[in-house]
Amino acid sequence: MANKIVVGYDGSDASKAALDKAVELAKCGPDTEITVVCGQDRPPTWVTYRGPTVEAEAHIAQIEKEIAADLEEAAKVVSAAGVKVATTCTRDHPVDLLLNVAHEIGAGWIVVGAKGAGALHDVVMGSTTTKLLHHSDIPVVVVPQVK
Repeated sequence: MANKIVVGYDGSDASKAALDKAVELAKCGPDTEITVVCGQDRPPTWVTYRGPTVEAEAHIAQIEKEIAADLEEAAKVVSAAGVKVATTCTRDHPVDLLLNVAHEIGAGWIVVGAKGAGALHDVVMGSTTTKLLHHSDIPVVVVPQVK
């Protein structure tokens, strides 16, 4: 039976460090699989300051291309280390996606960076990581970003 690790990934330096840690952990046991996930909780439309709704699908399509490229890069890192990899991204909140995927695949670990792309510079931990620690029933490895 394979060991399974879920990694939260948003292309930030902290998520890249989390990916590296997940690869390191995967090499500690036989037959380990890593699933790299990216949750992008976002509305399909935006409301401007004057009130009318502005369609954002073109902008979201561009973001989705960037996410696909980031996930492809992450998958190459994992594959190059000789570890089996899968990727997924949905419009779910990152915490919900991490927990749902971890439960679906029977993951033994969730690995995340201390803070992601949206975190303020001087915060110790980002809101996604903090919320994940409060709600996860699966062990969470939090990887600090080295400056």
